[in-house]
Amino acid sequence: MDSYQNDRTWLKVQEYLPPHNRLEKAELPEEYYLTIDTMEIHIDHYKVASPKGRVILFHGVGGNGRMLSALALPFMRNGFEVICPDLPLYGYTHCSKNVTWQTWVSVGTEIVNHYQSTKQLPTFLFGLSAGGMLAYQTATECPQLNGLMASCILDQRNKEVTKHSAKNPYVGMAAKPALALLQTVAGHIRIPMKWIGNMKAIVNNKELAAVLIKDKKSSGARVSLAFIHTMLNPVIKTEPEDFKSCPFLLVHPAEDHWTDLKYSLLFYQRLACEKQTVILEGAGHFPIEEPGLMQLEQACVTFLESHL
Repeated sequence: MDSYQNDRTWLKVQEYLPPHNRLEKAELPEEYYLTIDTMEIHIDHYKVASPKGRVILFHGVGGNGRMLSALALPFMRNGFEVICPDLPLYGYTHCSKNVTWQTWVSVGTEIVNHYQSTKQLPTFLFGLSAGGMLAYQTATECPQLNGLMASCILDQRNKEVTKHSAKNPYVGMAAKPALALLQTVAGHIRIPMKWIGNMKAIVNNKELAAVLIKDKKSSGARVSLAFIHTMLNPVIKTEPEDFKSCPFLLVHPAEDHWTDLKYSLLFYQRLACEKQTVILEGAGHFPIEEPGLMQLEQACVTFLESHL
């Protein structure tokens, strides 16, 4: 099966990371596939001998599981096993069906249930970018979770959120009505996600952004019109005022040029659960800069340890 062993993009990404967060040969994750429905979901599994708990990391619409290695390594080094799936349409996951946002929620839920059925451990979710809302929706389906962490949490049902998280405000305003029409007759057609999302702002380093946008397994991926339409119109079963099943940590980058903190706060401030916010100094949307990346590690590990 395909794997990251022969993939050059993730190796290129390592050059832009702080040395402490670079993935060396001795710490490479185990790669394998998990069958969910008709899909073969690629998994990066960072293992430890006697794990304190488990962290499942969800990427967003500009990444894949291997891109989360900079976050996975600190968790592993602090005694947690880490699961990084390639969500359908991204990375090396194989999927022939038409993928919608609900497919992602179902996959997230099945992943949690699979690992909990294999070995019960205190389990946490972390969502980066759009993975933040995915982690939240997965948590509403999996009440046994110990905690939820996210770099942002965007409720795309809010027109202002859609307007300001799209490639530009004009695309954001036109996207919902246009997609509502198009997806009924052409929902299976795939377009580059960069046509809709502001992929140039996924990282603050322009050279790295260019590398990622060329990568068809991450920021250069093509997604179906049905996926975009359902992502912008998610069915959220549990509103934040009713969410009390686990604590929530928001670790938002201070220099995020894609999704401003105020748009995450629209949803976050409504949460009824125990919650905490940490602002990551100097970090962009994909937080690879110091001191923000170290602050993320410290805040998340403290959160994990306190909710085991």
